[in-house]
Amino acid sequence: MKTLIVIPSYWAKVGPMEAQAMNQRSFDQQFGHKGSCLQKVLASLNILEEKDFQVLVVTGTDFPEAQEQINQKVMGIIKKVAEKTGIRAFLFPNTLVARVKEILRGFCDQEALDFLCVDGYANIRNTGLIMAQILDAQEVVFVDDDEYLDDPLFLHKAREHLGKSVDGKIVAGVAGYYVDPQKAYRRSIKPEPWKAFWDLERLLNETLCRLVETQPRIKLTPLALGGCLVLTYPLFATIPFDVHIPRGEDMDYVINARMFGFSIFFDNQLYIVHDPGTKPYPLWKRLRQDIYRFIYERAKLGQQTPMKDMDYVSVEELMPYPGSFLGEDLEDKIEQACTMLAQQAREEKSAREFLNNIVLMRTDALPRHNAFSHYVDLQRKWKKMCRTIASARELRQDCLALLP
Repeated sequence: MKTLIVIPSYWAKVGPMEAQAMNQRSFDQQFGHKGSCLQKVLASLNILEEKDFQVLVVTGTDFPEAQEQINQKVMGIIKKVAEKTGIRAFLFPNTLVARVKEILRGFCDQEALDFLCVDGYANIRNTGLIMAQILDAQEVVFVDDDEYLDDPLFLHKAREHLGKSVDGKIVAGVAGYYVDPQKAYRRSIKPEPWKAFWDLERLLNETLCRLVETQPRIKLTPLALGGCLVLTYPLFATIPFDVHIPRGEDMDYVINARMFGFSIFFDNQLYIVHDPGTKPYPLWKRLRQDIYRFIYERAKLGQQTPMKDMDYVSVEELMPYPGSFLGEDLEDKIEQACTMLAQQAREEKSAREFLNNIVLMRTDALPRHNAFSHYVDLQRKWKKMCRTIASARELRQDCLALLP
């Protein structure tokens, strides 16, 4: 089987910076840590006992003025790692999007071109899956650029159960979990009053405890972590990441797959070391992203209608996390948590934004379309595009020739 390790690398600007000020020193201040993390994860692939894999790095950024410097930086890292370890990687830089779209335009409908995008986490993962098909991969292993491997058997474990039958269901995908550099998988939780209403971290820990500490090793999962996620070709050529999910697209993918009859299992021996830097966004913004995605996911579940070859997914199947944030009390959780955070905020802007989250919950966060029907339509377009890619050898060759 042809395995592709896909590393999405999203370079987010963390503060104001004028384009003309982007000299080497300011670039390193802004993105130096990001580059060292990417180099670390690429180099760590050298410990794998199984060597029959390819690597693809997909870059995206919210700072278009620096995209050329970012791509040069990433290419330099890839070359450096290749010289030291022999680990070679393809690069799909964001600057290639337009050129690959031109190739796809000769074979696909216009609607398919919208999938080729590196703006946001769901889009950058979908682009990785498109390029996986161009590279003729049968298995995709997602690894994020703020992680590294320390288990030589990681790839063996990732592929060990794919395609097998477990409890009468075919293993179409496998999810692992994160540990910190000290090998702890539970998130450290700082006690704060507002978390009594928004206990996401506690419920995530509770869910992971059940998955990691109980037998059997392989079990159906209500969640997945995108930086340790393995997908088979039948799954990723059928199910795209939902582009309307701004955050938590990995957990949403489990729901989408289950709706279409695909089973993603959790492997309590498959882990990766997660070593993120400082979070680039303030708490009010991260909370806002969660508000939008939970409201959208709840709508998608609530709007399910019986359809051929589709399975009904209930909130109960997703408990305790993310299911606890998909119920009728979601608005109460948001309002109480944001109200308390606004009262505790040290800056007027933060207080204002927390309160604005409550307003957005009732207005902009509400889907303007049927979320379920919209995803079904999205999936139909994705599947059609994937069939075209599989059947058009010239398309794959032309795109492959562009990859540095």
